[in-house]
Amino acid sequence: MAEATNQFSSKAIAAAFCFAIMGIILTEGQENFLTECRKKLAPGHCGWQIGNELYTGNATVDQQCCSRLMDMGEKCHKELLKNYLSSPDHANVNATEVWQRSDILWSRCSKISAHP
Repeated sequence: MAEATNQFSSKAIAAAFCFAIMGIILTEGQENFLTECRKKLAPGHCGWQIGNELYTGNATVDQQCCSRLMDMGEKCHKELLKNYLSSPDHANVNATEVWQRSDILWSRCSKISAHP
């Protein structure tokens, strides 16, 4: 019986290791994508303005940063936000409110930026 338990434990550990390796590969690919997205907002204060508006509800994003947000693209914006909200450090953030503010910000920025 002990041998069967050890064999099961070894298989479970091996399976967990395989899933962890696959997760790291996916995470690295996603992290590369997110890094490229972050670069589109840098340098400057736009990341701060966008974060402030999303998390406090204060409309602080100016036209220049709206243009950068539009340049970054909706996919980058949503993936960065999803990544931020999935962090255990931000478990106390009301994700529903942040997503609602994100939609409002995106709509406002698409109207005031120089993008078609």
